[in-house]
Amino acid sequence: MAIPRPTRIQAALFDFDGTLADTERLGIELDDEAYAHFGITPTQGEKNSLAGTDGLESIPALFRAHGMDVSAAEFFAHRRPSDVIYEEMPLEASPGARELMGRLRAGGTRVAVVSTTEHRLVVTALGRVGLLDLVDLVVGGDDVARHKPDPEPYARALKALGVAAHEAVAFEDSPSGVASAQAAGVHTLGYTGSSVPQDLSAADELFSSFELLDL
Repeated sequence: MAIPRPTRIQAALFDFDGTLADTERLGIELDDEAYAHFGITPTQGEKNSLAGTDGLESIPALFRAHGMDVSAAEFFAHRRPSDVIYEEMPLEASPGARELMGRLRAGGTRVAVVSTTEHRLVVTALGRVGLLDLVDLVVGGDDVARHKPDPEPYARALKALGVAAHEAVAFEDSPSGVASAQAAGVHTLGYTGSSVPQDLSAADELFSSFELLDL
């Protein structure tokens, strides 16, 4: 059953990777370098399946599909660290994201970023793309015990902001993110404008651009 959109939005909770900035395309570039080391060429669908996950289960599953037993730790040992995405590689905010966040804050809505990525890297990237000054709270992957699709990241953000789930909306570009937000009781908008298309049919609403979103 769909979760209704709040009449008055008290909190807007944004995923970062693939939603506020196109980091997932850059992550796939790093993944491709590591896949080459192991001698495999995953399909685009297999690559996309890793988006929005921490890789601990999805990476071994991908390699098993290619007849190999490779742990996430082994994979990451041969992959450049993700830090370079957030600290060095070219990065821009999704079109219209800053304007939407500004309008929401001007209307009294609290703004949070809820991500599986390490807290400090999210903060660094938000600063680089010019969004940090519009964010009241960041919940990173190292701030919680359980990652998306578990509801803990969103539940933690709601508690920290002092906002009830039915007063909030979430913006997500991955099935695991949608599941996490909805499990926390939050109306979730699925962003279809990401460079890594995913099945967002479970979202309460879909939108293709922050520039066209009416909130």
